[in-house]
Amino acid sequence: MKIDANLDDTDVRILKALVEHKKKVSTRELSDQLDIPDRTVRYRLRKLKEKGLLCPPKLQTYERKLGLGENLLLLQSNPAKEEQLTQLLDETQFFYYYAPTYGKFDGFMVYAMYPLVTPRMVLQLAEEMVDRGLVRDFFLLDMVDYTRKPAELEPLLPDSDWTWDKWSRDIETVMSSDCEIELGLEEFPKAEPFDYTDIQIIKHMVENPASTLKEVGEALDPEMSLTQVHKRVKRLEDTGVIRGVKPSFSPYKDYISVSIFFKSRDYAKKILCGFHKLPFEINFAMENRSTYNLWVMMPSSETNNFLQRMNFFRKYTDDFFIQMVLKGRSKGYVHLLSAFNLETESWEMPISETLVKIKEIAR
Repeated sequence: MKIDANLDDTDVRILKALVEHKKKVSTRELSDQLDIPDRTVRYRLRKLKEKGLLCPPKLQTYERKLGLGENLLLLQSNPAKEEQLTQLLDETQFFYYYAPTYGKFDGFMVYAMYPLVTPRMVLQLAEEMVDRGLVRDFFLLDMVDYTRKPAELEPLLPDSDWTWDKWSRDIETVMSSDCEIELGLEEFPKAEPFDYTDIQIIKHMVENPASTLKEVGEALDPEMSLTQVHKRVKRLEDTGVIRGVKPSFSPYKDYISVSIFFKSRDYAKKILCGFHKLPFEINFAMENRSTYNLWVMMPSSETNNFLQRMNFFRKYTDDFFIQMVLKGRSKGYVHLLSAFNLETESWEMPISETLVKIKEIAR
């Protein structure tokens, strides 16, 4: 479970600072904060990337405030038609990521985007897949808001005293007392004004997260001033549409993903707090204040220790199940931003073609 890499005190200080920062931070800022020469910071960052502990920066966005929703779909596949189902997932633009999954639903876990003005779009596609025999059953979660907790550094260092027994004691304490964790998830996010240029800025930054604002402006419109780009990006950040750009701390070369779905009217916040105390990377997704999905990424060797402690949470929930998720295929979602029609100023993702495709593939 501990990090399998030789790290000295300087490496640890740099990694801690990167994990703690909410947004992208420059080497100069790290140098000033840690009182380490700028050249040393750049060299250490390069070495940490070579060791696989730092992944390239990614732009975190929240498209729901721009009128795009996101569904998480579990498909109970029909083994006799799994090849056709895979073809459909590959060829459907709305399904931008899918992975084999096993648990309550044996088949695929799929992420899909849809215009908020057509909230039943993904549901309609799933129902058609059932009618055509491609899948036997499905489960749909509307991801109203989501956030990511990066892996923590200190519990994973060789001299750490973190253990599974310690976590067990921690979650017992959490469930019997108040919890102070605040994930900042919005149940009713407010729509924000935007235009085609905003969409193009987001699209370019998703594809080129390391770009400077000057490079963003030059790529979109050479006549756009740096001040104009800065004002637009700052507004997108202030409204929460852009949630930051930063490198990802990745302590493990080999890991397994466990996806937890639960509903708890009375204890949801405490359950979230308990999971938040894990040192691993966790993606939190909320449908409403009682219904959540958690995606936990941990070393494969720790799966049994994790699963053995899941029954503790079950007694506090109204519904609870786990999916093991294998390596998936990501088509990226940036192409979906092209669905914004400049003339109508709306998202256009017609499903008629996909419904026809489902019928043809299922034959």
